[in-house]
Amino acid sequence: MTIEWFGEGCFKITETGNRFSVLTELPTRESGLNSPRHKVDVIINIFSDLSDSLFGQEKKETFLISNAGEYELKGNFIRGIILSINKNLVKSAYKLQIENIKVGYLGMMTPKEMTPEVGNFFSDADVILVPVGGGDVLDATAAAEIIKQLEPKIVIPMYYKIPGLKIKRGELDNFLKKMEVKSANKEDRVIIKSKDLENWGEEIRTIVLNAL
Repeated sequence: MTIEWFGEGCFKITETGNRFSVLTELPTRESGLNSPRHKVDVIINIFSDLSDSLFGQEKKETFLISNAGEYELKGNFIRGIILSINKNLVKSAYKLQIENIKVGYLGMMTPKEMTPEVGNFFSDADVILVPVGGGDVLDATAAAEIIKQLEPKIVIPMYYKIPGLKIKRGELDNFLKKMEVKSANKEDRVIIKSKDLENWGEEIRTIVLNAL
């Protein structure tokens, strides 16, 4: 599995051999960031309207997921859980299982949305993609507390200040300090293999990705 980041909450997660790929939450126009123009099997949206179908929608060759539920595509599994409903706007988070690796995508979670039910949903995730920049998402302190509660093997931060971003976010360093990471090398992508996770131990590794 390969994971790449394009700023804010936008990741591309690709199965080995490029057999299956997912994009999460494309950057908004207000962010000032460019959306990746990649052909993928699935696009995951954090927000949906109550009037939307409770099921995924197929658009051309890409399957759109905007709601909580369970989906199976090309032998891979995606499960969504509702974080909150504000009037007609539904916010969800997701867990993906690709190549027997479970990736928790916390989306635009806020501290009050980490309920026992949500914590249990993500408790078996090997990898957690967590917002850390504060404002309308978790800040560094809340994110670190949640990571220590969930105890994944790998954590990848998102929704923090980067060059070109027009939305106000906190610095990544605030989160790294809370996680007691003294230095972090930025990578363009990370490759994760299920066999490498089998005897991982108790270490929580923080991986910082460059925004592509």
